[in-house]
Amino acid sequence: MKHRTPSHSRFHSALPRRSPFAGAAAAGTLLAVPLAVSAQNQSLSFTGGVLLNTQVHFRHLGSHVSASQPGPDSGSAVNRTYDDGYNRVDAAGNEDGTTAHWGYRNSAQIRPDGMAFHAATDPATVSASNVGDFISPSANLEYRGSLGPVGTADWGVLLGFGYHSVGGTFRTAVSTPVTILQDLYSFADTDPASLPPPPYSGLADSPGPRLGSVPARSTRLDPAGRFLEGTWELETDLFPITGGVYLEAQLAGRLNGVASAGMLALLVSGNHRYSERSTVDPLPPVTAGARHSFSDFLIGGFVQLGLDWALWERASLVASARWQPAQKFHHRANGREAEIDFTTSFAVHAGFSMRF
Repeated sequence: MKHRTPSHSRFHSALPRRSPFAGAAAAGTLLAVPLAVSAQNQSLSFTGGVLLNTQVHFRHLGSHVSASQPGPDSGSAVNRTYDDGYNRVDAAGNEDGTTAHWGYRNSAQIRPDGMAFHAATDPATVSASNVGDFISPSANLEYRGSLGPVGTADWGVLLGFGYHSVGGTFRTAVSTPVTILQDLYSFADTDPASLPPPPYSGLADSPGPRLGSVPARSTRLDPAGRFLEGTWELETDLFPITGGVYLEAQLAGRLNGVASAGMLALLVSGNHRYSERSTVDPLPPVTAGARHSFSDFLIGGFVQLGLDWALWERASLVASARWQPAQKFHHRANGREAEIDFTTSFAVHAGFSMRF
């Protein structure tokens, strides 16, 4: 038994018949009955549009991680490195509590009571919310198959496959707090006036001046001591796969309304990039950058409302709006996190539909 689709049986019959069958019927040489529209219980639509209000967030950005290893604050025979120099074990093993194996970078490290070395750290405290593109390109291919009438309406199943492009970029130049560790080493028997000018790098068996090898350690927090410049980018290609049911009913004349809902599977593929430069004056800057590729699979759902305007018996113009919440997407690149939130995203499409 053939199913009757409301968009066919109600208003398509009002459309002028331009098929050869109608002309043949008028001539009395072929069938006097027009083509049975009740057999057209399937459709395939091709639409393009935009994805709106998908939110992109970045978190845990701009950590200041240097190569310094200041080690413990006790012990004479310990190798210690800093952002502005080093104090290491010399060839004699620092046997008298001093070492010739040290180096420094700038004259500001020379203090009245010793040589100061520093190591700066700052956790990744910078974040940015909702920096994604509000409007992104989108396309969709959707199949609908009728399962029969429901009162004066028609219902059936739908399957769809689409494409969205979602991205976000965040750039900043900002001052942030920084924690600065300072280790102060005594001059031992060295006259500060006789110190070699910076930059200086002593060797393990160097005959040069000696410093103490046990530090006097202190730390301080500078509320705006670090300057961070950076760019963080997320680019993704999204491939939504939809499956659900629809209900179609005539609204007026050639115009049908379609409501549908179901499950959504979202394939995610893209790149996460960042470039950072962190400066704590007068220490050397710390730079970091990377590019990570990723793929993921998310689950969600959709609710869609659409309009179908019949051009002729087998073809229609269609338009729809679809809310499609899904799981949040997360990606971490060396501790830096990017997130896509689909809670408030919806797609708007328009295109062409063929019935068969």
